[in-house]
Parts: sequence; structure tokens; C-alpha cells
Amino acid sequence: MSRFEGKVCLIAGGARGIGGKTAELYAAEGGRVVIGDVLEDPGRALAGRIGPGRAAFQRLDVTDPASCRAAVERAVGEFGGLDHLVNCAIRMAPGALVDLPAEGWKQVVDVGLHGTFFMCQAAGQWMIANGRPGAMVNLSSTAGLMPYTFVGAYSTVKAGIIMLSQQLALEWARKKIRVNAVCPGHTETPLTAAYLADPEIRRGRSEVTPWGRVGQPGDIAHGILFLLSEEADYITAAHLDIDGGLTRSIFNHIPGRKWD
Repeated sequence: MSRFEGKVCLIAGGARGIGGKTAELYAAEGGRVVIGDVLEDPGRALAGRIGPGRAAFQRLDVTDPASCRAAVERAVGEFGGLDHLVNCAIRMAPGALVDLPAEGWKQVVDVGLHGTFFMCQAAGQWMIANGRPGAMVNLSSTAGLMPYTFVGAYSTVKAGIIMLSQQLALEWARKKIRVNAVCPGHTETPLTAAYLADPEIRRGRSEVTPWGRVGQPGDIAHGILFLLSEEADYITAAHLDIDGGLTRSIFNHIPGRKWD
């Protein structure tokens, strides 16, 4: 397949997990990718596996607007331009909001919401200045669609990412820059690996999901690639739930109701 032949994508938070799988699949479909992350060792290793001329690693701190602009400049300098942006960077700060330290709240907001804005702004400025159409996908979550108890900062940020994506999409529509969000359900990534190593937790999460299993990074990456592709040319200001039906299944879990 070559949906992305001649295209260039910058992935913020691209060293592993959903971002890493997106980088692999984008390159496999003919594109070239800049992997941006603060995790240097896994980021460089992934770029090496994808191969020179197809991928490059750039240290990227999304909380720093200058670092975001440098990542865009790296994509332009290394591969000649920038067509696509994927924002995956996030931090977690578990805990009840009544006790959550200010630093924990700020860290989640700085990386997840400010970082998404800074990256979109840097990429959008370059695309607009150079008359380059493009597409961006921001990683939200089903936790952005409904409250996620005891990770309130994360849930609030993910909701903000949906609105930010819609705002940017409408501002940039006439510039032919599409902006969408994806909302994964529970997915097996480095952030969830410790939980899913427990067979009971994996079984429980699988059972409450109508599709019957925990999501994998590839499930989410395929949705991201669709939204980046020309097949999604008329889709902007949207969010795509990729959760095996979980978010819409509340009535399945009310006693006395059966779905199978």
C-alpha cells in the first residue's frame, strides 16, 4: 500500500505505544515520519527499525513552543515539508481531585492540552505560510467523553483536546487543513501494561467491551491513518471513537438488561 507516498508526518509522543505504531504503519504505506518525543532511546530505536530515509528522531518537549517549532523545521529540513501531524503526548496524574497536587494538575495540562496546542500551532503556521494543505489528528480518549473518576486531570484535558481540535478545524478549513480527534477506549500501551498483566483485569476489561477484547495500538493507529488519508478528505472537526463499542454500552451493564 502507498496511501502516503511522498507525504511527511510528524508524530509528537511517537516513540512508543499508539504513536509508535502509527509511525510504523505510516512509513509502511510509503510515508516518511519524524518521531518526536522526550524518550530518546526508544525514539531513536524506532527510527532505526523503520530505516534511514523513512524515519528520523527529534527530541521534542511539547510544553516548549520553541521545541515544537524545531520539530516542524526538522521535518521540513529532513524530508522537504510537512503534510500531517499526530499528537499523542500525554502525562498521567492519578488521584482524587480533592487531593491532587497543583504540580500534578499542571503537568497533565501542560503536556496534554498546552502541548497539543503548541504543536498544532507550529505545524499550522508552517502549512499556512507555505500554502500546504494538511491533516492533523489529536489523541483524545473516551475519558474525554465521560468523566473518568480519579484521573480527573487527564479526563478534563482529553475533553479539551476535542474542543481544541474543533476550533482549529473551523479556523483552518478554508486553508484546507483538516483537524480531527480520535477517542480510544482502554488500549494496551506502556501506560496500561502493568494493569493488563493481571489476567483478571484483562478478562474484566474484555468482558465489559462489546467487541470482547482490549484494544491494541494498531486498532487506534488504523483510525488515525484513515483520518490523515485522502479517503477522509471531507472529514474535519470530528472525533472518532475507537473503543470496541464500550462508550455506548452503558445499558449493557444495567442489571436486568442483556446484550448477547
